[in-house]
Amino acid sequence: MTETIDDGGTDQLAEEEQDVFADYGVARAFSLAASILDAGTGGLTKAEIRERVEHYRSQSQEQSQDAWERLFSRDKDHLRSCGIAIEEPAADREDYRYRIDPADYGLPPLSLSETETLVLSRATQLWAGSRTRSWLDQASWALAGPAEPAASSLRASQPASQPASQSAAQPAAQPAGLGALSFNLGSDEEFERLTELAALPARQPISFDYTGRGAQQPAARRVVLLDFAARGHWYLIGHDLDRGARRTFRLDRVHGAITALHPAPALTEADRAAIEAAVSNAADAGSALDGLAAEEDPRRLLHGVLEAHQGPAPKPPRLAPAGSPRRADPAHRKVERVLAMAGYLLSADGVRPSELLARHQITPKQLLKDLLSIQQSGSFGPGQYGEFIDIHPAPPLNLESFTQDYLVTDAPITLAMPSERTGDVLARPLTLTKPGALSLLIALNTMISAAESGPDAAESGHGTAESGLGTAESAPGNAEPGLGSAEFGHESAESGPESAEGWLSAAESLRSKITTVLPEGLQEAATKVAAGAQTHSPAMAELREAVTGGYCVQLRYEDASGTITERVVEPTHIYLDGPRTYLQGWCRVAQGPRNFLSSRIREQRPLPEEPISETARRLAQAPAEPPRPPRDSGAFDVVLRFSPAAAALADRYAPRRQRIQPDGARFISTWFQSREALIRLCLQLGGDLAVLTPAEIRERVTARAREELSALPGRVA
Repeated sequence: MTETIDDGGTDQLAEEEQDVFADYGVARAFSLAASILDAGTGGLTKAEIRERVEHYRSQSQEQSQDAWERLFSRDKDHLRSCGIAIEEPAADREDYRYRIDPADYGLPPLSLSETETLVLSRATQLWAGSRTRSWLDQASWALAGPAEPAASSLRASQPASQPASQSAAQPAAQPAGLGALSFNLGSDEEFERLTELAALPARQPISFDYTGRGAQQPAARRVVLLDFAARGHWYLIGHDLDRGARRTFRLDRVHGAITALHPAPALTEADRAAIEAAVSNAADAGSALDGLAAEEDPRRLLHGVLEAHQGPAPKPPRLAPAGSPRRADPAHRKVERVLAMAGYLLSADGVRPSELLARHQITPKQLLKDLLSIQQSGSFGPGQYGEFIDIHPAPPLNLESFTQDYLVTDAPITLAMPSERTGDVLARPLTLTKPGALSLLIALNTMISAAESGPDAAESGHGTAESGLGTAESAPGNAEPGLGSAEFGHESAESGPESAEGWLSAAESLRSKITTVLPEGLQEAATKVAAGAQTHSPAMAELREAVTGGYCVQLRYEDASGTITERVVEPTHIYLDGPRTYLQGWCRVAQGPRNFLSSRIREQRPLPEEPISETARRLAQAPAEPPRPPRDSGAFDVVLRFSPAAAALADRYAPRRQRIQPDGARFISTWFQSREALIRLCLQLGGDLAVLTPAEIRERVTARAREELSALPGRVA
């Protein structure tokens, strides 16, 4: 079939040269939705569907009725998971006519005020992870609609020479300090697990494999889900059925899928009583995390370091380039992505392939598969003439041509449906995906929580530390202060509706509107999931004031190697990276952007009389990026092993090549700027990190651990 599609006059590649193919399951589900919509209020019977829908029709001679029924049922399930309601008969009838009501297709329109649209734009920029940004960008388009789009987070990093006021999607009146707060909580895989948990009903018994601190192999756990919370990492809080007590589990230490237990296991009276007590105290969910910040026994940590570095380093496995393709999406997620992509293309005058790649965080090969799947979606009318979706410019069938010609040209892509009426329906935003909805809720709740705490609350000790980021994984003495209302800014009394109070009201109103269109299962998470703020302190409140006020600070700072310097910094962002908090800004000493870990700031002095430069202002307008030190001539390459319990930490150290073992241990090659910083990190992680090469660093880690162990009081000879 593929070689006969008309591409507007350009000869397609011969069949034997084609090396990328449509996903026929996706094209089949798309064709089913479009065909039923084409039929209008009259609908289609099963026989008509099998005769008209492409990919049912082409296999009708080879497929039994039972096999087709199973395929038809699966495709309907995929469409329903995307929010497309297909009317079903109460009992199986051959003459029943299947319908999709155009009025029920996609999200209902939400009328957003200008301030709500600006809040939505800001929320899409809070997250720093690129895939999370793509989810947020899709959610933003779905909520704001093609006629009044919120500023795309994918377009937010416009050239520095272009003032923010020149962006057509950016409202002119904008509070100060919009770039103040950004955060990155966990990997994409960790966030997907959080999405799964948020969609589960309360008290759902679940099972998963978990590697606890110090364990070398994951073990099966059976837990009744009670809550989830963030404190530097995402945590699952549950009643452990095998231990008869409440337990807390870091999501980055969960391996494989989280599975609902069916049938549910029988609960003892003690289990029921413990679960009821935990549920009745749900308002203080953060108390479950309080014990995590306790200081660890330094003797145990140092013995762990010595054990991990004992003898010659083991030979690491063969490492593959980091950033390897993520695991394949399940079938319903592929259908959802392609329907959303088609809707976006139909609603726009033209979308460049580069934007689709960034928007959906997919590879060029996957984009080509998706475009071919759209192109090969179609149906046959009563006259047996095939009608397919027209894509201009037509995608080639060969990956090399696609990457070297189609993507390089980057010409805007447009879609044309055979039926204009059906095209108008499919152009509507389909649904809020669960990842998009949850990431947006977290961003909004974080903004609301921070605004409610405010600088006064920070100084008086009143805040929301129990719902935010804590210091569970920080080394002793490295407690990270938290954030308040940095992302709203502090405006004067004459700032009117764009004041912090106006923003808070708009954020709460927007959240209320979003709850009316949330995917099933996420309603309970609507108001409680937040990245929040770490413990509020006067020092961090002072830095927030400098960021939002646009003036400099003078720092006395100790770097990773222990060297202390004094410098003037033009602050641009507060960045939360797991349990760590960074001040980001333009350093006048280094004459470049730098990241300052808050736990290493020894002294600080605000300089309100010194405004930040235009260069710093442009940095503040761009989305914050994860802290990465610049590499200079003193950098050196290393190969490291992270234990299964600490494997997720490897992402913070920019792995270039990596290998994840079946037991969850992770080997990476990367580079460090400071030998002292690497030695300190090994001592801090207590055996969860081992240096394999260079041997000289490995020996220095061992020597330092022995030295510090011998200096501990109460040492037994």
